[in-house]
Amino acid sequence: MNEGTRRILEETKRGLKPPTQEECDRVMARWLFGKNADKMMRYAPWSFALMKLMWKKGEEPWAN
Repeated sequence: MNEGTRRILEETKRGLKPPTQEECDRVMARWLFGKNADKMMRYAPWSFALMKLMWKKGEEPWAN
């Protein structure tokens, strides 16, 4: 088991709840879009964020 999984299990045993999918999505958007994360979560489809992660550096269609 890796350290992250072990930590989540220990926190669950102590009564803490693991992060929800919505919380994980918000953190991912903040990582990708910085201060514009709330706007991107509100107006852009989530598939855009996945597409941005999957493109190789320099080949992005929005980089042209």
